[in-house]
Amino acid sequence: MAYGGAMVDLIKKFSFIFAYFFLIFSISPSTLADEKAWYENTEINGDVRLRYEGIYKKPGHDTDRERFRLRLGMKSRVNESIDFVMRLESGVQDPVSSNQTIGDNFSGKDFGIGRSYIDWTINDNANIYAGKMKLPWIRPGGGSLLWDGDLNPEGIVMFISNERLFMNTGVTVIERSSDNSTSLFSFQGGGNFTLDNSAKVKLGYSVFKYNHAKGNQPFYKSKGNTLDGLGNYLNDYTIFELFAEYKHELYGMPVTAHLDWLKNNEASDQDTAYSAGIKLGSSSKKYGREFSYTYHDTEKDAVIGAFSDSDFAGGATDSKGHFIRARYGLMENVRVGGTFIISKYGLASGSEIDYNRMQLDLEMKF
Repeated sequence: MAYGGAMVDLIKKFSFIFAYFFLIFSISPSTLADEKAWYENTEINGDVRLRYEGIYKKPGHDTDRERFRLRLGMKSRVNESIDFVMRLESGVQDPVSSNQTIGDNFSGKDFGIGRSYIDWTINDNANIYAGKMKLPWIRPGGGSLLWDGDLNPEGIVMFISNERLFMNTGVTVIERSSDNSTSLFSFQGGGNFTLDNSAKVKLGYSVFKYNHAKGNQPFYKSKGNTLDGLGNYLNDYTIFELFAEYKHELYGMPVTAHLDWLKNNEASDQDTAYSAGIKLGSSSKKYGREFSYTYHDTEKDAVIGAFSDSDFAGGATDSKGHFIRARYGLMENVRVGGTFIISKYGLASGSEIDYNRMQLDLEMKF
């Protein structure tokens, strides 16, 4: 554990010293303001999703419900180097879900700021996100072992890359208080490789270190993590991740496979998680077909449960199981799909619960 902590500190110091000097020496006259009016450089986009969902627990009660998600985004060019990005979302009270359940006597639904950040392109190889940003970290295969895809962190992250190598590092703020603020230091690095058969391979390494998690209240919800007698986190979290992603074409159909493994270096046991999956095809265009399968196995204190996948095993750690998903491009910018999750949680505690979930979706983009 001591070796892991020393390595994290060394990576932090090197990353920020490097990023500081890179930033200072990369500023160019291209950052001067553009003379065009803001509305001439502004793009509006959005999406809406209608969902039927069934949740089947044993032991427990089954749930059937209808849900929707609405997101409206704007991207505005400030000058040649800086874009301002904002997105309004339904369901902003939950950090890992924009869904709203239909019902509640026709009452209004939550709708607020999901993203608000600047995207500063320093040069062809470097840029910075600052503010409440889209998820900045690489998720191999689009998986959600560590991060739910709806999460929008708050802080600053710098990206540096070329055709072969990539790196990102930053600090995001989770909770501010007069007693003990909690933040997250992140680092990812790795390489992109092209094989003789034109297949593309991404290999990477990540470090995510939470400051002052131990002894503090859970972030949003505990979601399966071990707590002490006062209901606070029993462990700190310094998560080391190794990941690989493979992309190729099979008879003209895109294929993506991934492996993801991680370990929380601060926990004495129940500290490891992994996933493996494959996706065939794409549903992004009209008549496009897509099928994917992923297996998850997450021990109790391997990740922060509040920020990992909110659908799998009800968002809980101490779980394992299967994702099965199929999608079809019904027409331009419209697709239908079904997701089936077969999982169990409560494995280490001895109170195992079967948790199965079915989702039928209609999605539209504009």
